[in-house]
Amino acid sequence: MRTKRTVFISYRRDDCEGQAGRLYDDLARHFGKDAVFIDVAGIEPGRDFRRKIDEKVGSCSVLLALMGPGWIDAKDETGRRRLDNPMDFVRLETASALKRDIPVIPVLVRGAKMPREDQLPEDLKDLSYRNGVELTHARWKSDMEVLIEELRRYLDPVPVRPLPKKRPRLIWIAIILAILILLFALKPSSHGGGHFRPSFFLQILPSPNSWETSN
Repeated sequence: MRTKRTVFISYRRDDCEGQAGRLYDDLARHFGKDAVFIDVAGIEPGRDFRRKIDEKVGSCSVLLALMGPGWIDAKDETGRRRLDNPMDFVRLETASALKRDIPVIPVLVRGAKMPREDQLPEDLKDLSYRNGVELTHARWKSDMEVLIEELRRYLDPVPVRPLPKKRPRLIWIAIILAILILLFALKPSSHGGGHFRPSFFLQILPSPNSWETSN
């Protein structure tokens, strides 16, 4: 059985969380929720988060490095640039994919620019040579179409299920028969009360063969 192909979305919450959620929704709609991974969540206490990230990234077919204007220079509570911290989640995710030669696509949002090699730590320098795509608010739909087209080589689209065959003629026949039954059941007879004539319906009811041939 072939392993399901997936995409990993790497991003900083305080940089482009809204765009990440929107990107996830669009990709999940096209490729299925099981094919899109967006957060390293649910890491059990006592587990090595570096290994967990490496496992998740290692199982994906392609990684999207979502970059907003604060991706390069984002700082932690001590004022240190996050990318300079070897334990930074975004750095770990992206470096893991680059090390494994997994395709990494920089996705630029909110006017972000591609990072230069001299702006990146040693294990991320190759990122500056990866072709990226831009997602803009004004052209989001058309930009997404470009990205989805690029991802087709790595992911499988959700199969389209054929709609069930409709038989509107049979539905109308059933409605008409129900109305006629109601009318004749309520029609007063010469002796008073309702007078139901089942032989009448046997005469007007089309045969099953005519139902099939008419559809």
